[in-house]
Amino acid sequence: MKLKKRRSGQIRILEAFFAALLIFASLFLIPSPPTSENNSPNDLYSIGMNTLLQLDADGSLSKLIKNKDWNRLRNILKQVLPNGVWFNLTVLNNAGAQLNDVLISNGQPISDKIVSIEYLCAASSPTYSIYIIYLQLARAS
Repeated sequence: MKLKKRRSGQIRILEAFFAALLIFASLFLIPSPPTSENNSPNDLYSIGMNTLLQLDADGSLSKLIKNKDWNRLRNILKQVLPNGVWFNLTVLNNAGAQLNDVLISNGQPISDKIVSIEYLCAASSPTYSIYIIYLQLARAS
């Protein structure tokens, strides 16, 4: 009788060990869900277009261009765009002449996959100026 009681405790320990082993094995065998970060070009296009729309919603984009405040525009883009995204912005007038005499960028391209966005910005001033904005974006691969 004494021998039988001692073995029942050992079997419970073995059972708990194998149950824990099964749980840990299932954690390693089940694939993890995909990350929320998407590296597709459509994702970069959406990020860039939403950024330009956000800046242009209250007219601040056209004011920055009209005042030729390129450094402030660069700083705003650095704050609004996600980390790890390279950008280069060029502003043209309606005749196609480049207005920004300063490079509006945050460094060198970090990938060969560059997404270009063309955006028309109309100034809400009495002169009614139209600006063509080219925004290039790339993400580290």
